[in-house]
Amino acid sequence: MSAVTEYYVASRPEFVSFLQPEGPFPSAIDIGCAGGMLGSTLMQQGIVKTCDGIEPFPAAAELAGKSLRQVWHGALENVAEAVPWQDYALVMMADVLEHLVDPWSTLRFLRERTAPGCRLALSVPNVRHYKVVLPLLLRDEFTYRDHGIMDRTHLHFFTAGSIRDTLHECGWKIVRRGSHMKKSYRRWYMPTRLLEPFVTVQYLMIAEKR
Repeated sequence: MSAVTEYYVASRPEFVSFLQPEGPFPSAIDIGCAGGMLGSTLMQQGIVKTCDGIEPFPAAAELAGKSLRQVWHGALENVAEAVPWQDYALVMMADVLEHLVDPWSTLRFLRERTAPGCRLALSVPNVRHYKVVLPLLLRDEFTYRDHGIMDRTHLHFFTAGSIRDTLHECGWKIVRRGSHMKKSYRRWYMPTRLLEPFVTVQYLMIAEKR
């Protein structure tokens, strides 16, 4: 399976598990929905009743259209005016913010256009992970790769503190935060609270309008 194909159909079990206690939501939109796997899983599990999507890659958008109610094909900034933002109780951005040219204007736009009470669910890679920090400190390496935290398509990088400040600056308040890390770091003998900033691969957040 090619890397592009894997992108189309990647499952997001950590995102689904994180959202489950917050549901059910009557309607959701998945920005950067890829092949629609996340939205489809959320509907199957009853976490959301209906789910739409936005996806810039043509083949992925076509695939997502088979499982989601409606999919807009194009970059967010190009299709945003056509989307009925007031219809959604949940807006999702799973590892999307770091790819946007201007995440700040996007977050402000979503705050302005969505209905009162709408929740924002997002995840971002953690650039403070030890596999990024240690090579930078010890070997002067900051190497881009084909995937992962240092994906070469990432335009911005976030830590727990910087994504919190970014959301606050754009009018959102984090009401719940989670971290995605290897299970081995969650064992009873591991000082998980101390290690979290350095072993967390992604931070997941639910936010509401301030």
